[in-house]
Amino acid sequence: MKRLFLFFVCFVFLVSAVSADDPTSDVPLSHRVYRTLDRFEARGWFDAPASGVRPYTRRQAARFLLRILRRADSGASLSQTERGILDRHRAEFAGELARLGYARASSPPKREMVGRLFGGDNLFAWQDSVASVAIDPLFRQRVLLVRGGGRTAETVSQTYVGGIVRGTFHNRVGFRIRHFEAREWSTRMRTSRGDVVARPIEDVQLKGKTVDFREAAFQLIWAAPWFDLDIGKGSLDWGPGRTGNLFLTDHAPPFGLVRLRASYGRVGFTHVVGLLRARPGLIDSARTRMDNGHVRTFLRSKHLVAHRVEIALSRRVSLGLQEAVVYGDRRPEFLYLPPVTVLIAAQTYIGDRDNLIMGLDLSARPARNLRAYFALFFDDLKKFSPGAFSNKFALQVGFLWVDPFRLPDTDLQMEYIRLEPFVYSHHFDINTHEHFDALLGYPSGPNADRIFGSVTHRFSPALSLRVALDRERQGENILNPDGSLVNVGGDAEQGQRPLDPLTKRFMDGIRETRTRLGVGVVYEPLRDLLFTLQYRATAAGNVLLPGGNRGDGRIHTWTVTADFNFF
Repeated sequence: MKRLFLFFVCFVFLVSAVSADDPTSDVPLSHRVYRTLDRFEARGWFDAPASGVRPYTRRQAARFLLRILRRADSGASLSQTERGILDRHRAEFAGELARLGYARASSPPKREMVGRLFGGDNLFAWQDSVASVAIDPLFRQRVLLVRGGGRTAETVSQTYVGGIVRGTFHNRVGFRIRHFEAREWSTRMRTSRGDVVARPIEDVQLKGKTVDFREAAFQLIWAAPWFDLDIGKGSLDWGPGRTGNLFLTDHAPPFGLVRLRASYGRVGFTHVVGLLRARPGLIDSARTRMDNGHVRTFLRSKHLVAHRVEIALSRRVSLGLQEAVVYGDRRPEFLYLPPVTVLIAAQTYIGDRDNLIMGLDLSARPARNLRAYFALFFDDLKKFSPGAFSNKFALQVGFLWVDPFRLPDTDLQMEYIRLEPFVYSHHFDINTHEHFDALLGYPSGPNADRIFGSVTHRFSPALSLRVALDRERQGENILNPDGSLVNVGGDAEQGQRPLDPLTKRFMDGIRETRTRLGVGVVYEPLRDLLFTLQYRATAAGNVLLPGGNRGDGRIHTWTVTADFNFF
């Protein structure tokens, strides 16, 4: 940890005498502006493909919005729904757009101000020529009704209450703090983390039918004209996928990180040093202590280092290359920390004892209103030995088609994902590609595939409908009658053991299937205030049922959610 702090301080001194470029905080990954940017990127309104490194900063998102708004103001064809959505973004990013020279940014539509707390865009906002601060409340109330699946009907209530503070200082320093307290109540008893419906979660407090948990994320940015450096706790999403990515995705809880971002022309570079939490139960027995008569245990240390290079090959095509290493049970490795490190070489030098992963992806716009992408993921790649057991891979291919079959204000999205056995796992459990008990990569896990499709239609800036259909297959590990495990690579937590055979076969083991049909309606009467009604039917085959037997089942889930500033 001391090395990480010194690493941050050295860079701060390097840039302390120069003017900054982008001190704004990140736009959370759940923010609706990303859907707007995806739509206009597919339409070909950007000079170069949008970056696959998310989250974007507020000013980075504003630069994309600026290209859209200037083209819209010049008379480009837009539907009334699209213009209404852009009006909302214009009001929300008014400060960043004004700094970029967009004159209309200072006068958001008056109707968007009506009904906001205290008549303004934020609960509290203050700005002068030196600094700015904005404070907002955060709230979510969700009710789920779960029926079927061979178990007793369940009703779940989730309540989140918190706040967000963000600001800038001297156009060089930025910050953002987000914190919430949450409670989940159910008609069923909660005896373990696996019983909790809410995801992602950090540590939880089980209290019978009630579960309490909290989450805090923060970011402190130091900006320079040629790079940005930030330290904090947050989530990352790297790659072109939109249902999750193979390399890094936001389905895991936020984690501590130090991040360097730089770009020049059509090339972008991101380097991250992360502090992860080991899976609950992985205790460092060497650090067990007796204190005041109580046993005090410590979790095992765990770290992530990753970097990604993106190259915009043309207005239509971009290439992404990335590598990462997950390691634990020791302090941060110096050879992994510098941004110029080649991780595959450093990992070999240290002794091939860490979990190295690599990936590449290609994003293209082959036709009007169409964005297609392809991603490959390699886990513990062994050169010159394509048939080696240690070679594990995953792939993802998909597309976004805007206004398909000339249907305005409609998006059609499809993806196929395949993950080979043992992907994300490692010989040593501590090096599994996960944070807490959630995968940092695609949430389906190893020995699985998934095909996903959705159609979204926006009736107005406030009202949208989405229909989604997906089918997932999973090859699970087998338990023999005597309780011993047959490891087919179906669980990322269980890597290859010395007694396991040196062969693997895709979809081996107990094959589970799940087919899901979902329908959702979102109503946003005021910006940042959303009401969501969702229904999902799941047909499951050969899954573990209550009572310990396997069989088929159907689960029906109704969800009603009210969100305010919940991102």
